[in-house]
Amino acid sequence: MSRRRGLVPVALAGAIILSAALSACTGTATPEPPSPTPTATAQTADQVAKTINGALFPTASIAQATGRIEVSGGDELPVTIDVVALQALPDSTLLEVRLASASGDVADLGSFQFAVAPFLDTRNVALVDTATEKRYLPYTYANARDTGGQTTGCLCDDVAGGTDGTGILISMMMPPLPADLATADVVFPGLPKMTAVPIDRG
Repeated sequence: MSRRRGLVPVALAGAIILSAALSACTGTATPEPPSPTPTATAQTADQVAKTINGALFPTASIAQATGRIEVSGGDELPVTIDVVALQALPDSTLLEVRLASASGDVADLGSFQFAVAPFLDTRNVALVDTATEKRYLPYTYANARDTGGQTTGCLCDDVAGGTDGTGILISMMMPPLPADLATADVVFPGLPKMTAVPIDRG
């Protein structure tokens, strides 16, 4: 009797061992995550930065003028102005230019040449319809503090701060140009006229 009772724990232990072995044989192995595959379009940090800077600061030029502008202190600064956009919008015209020092050196700005004192903006820059000689200037408007019909506000950027060989971007919002006009002259006071600049009607 005692011998038969002694076989029960042994048989039970054998069954447990066999069950564990079967589980080990039939269990599903956890798959290893696939290793990342490098793509051919991967860019370095410097390449990404150049792409972003190019999008924010256009470098293409559709017209150029080189000359001198009078800056603070009465000095004259040789500059290069590139038109980077002349775009017809539904109710206005966008003119964007890049103003850079011709030498490539860092230079201080602060010029009344494209406006009239005390303004440092570009309100006297003009688009000219060569067929009619009509001039289009940036929009100006009266601020709440203006009196006596003054219009101190302008939808145009200032020529202030500083620039270098890369340049600064200056934008102006002008009235809409005639729908059949394909090109316009761009005139910055004191600089050579940029003629027949194509209008983007995209």
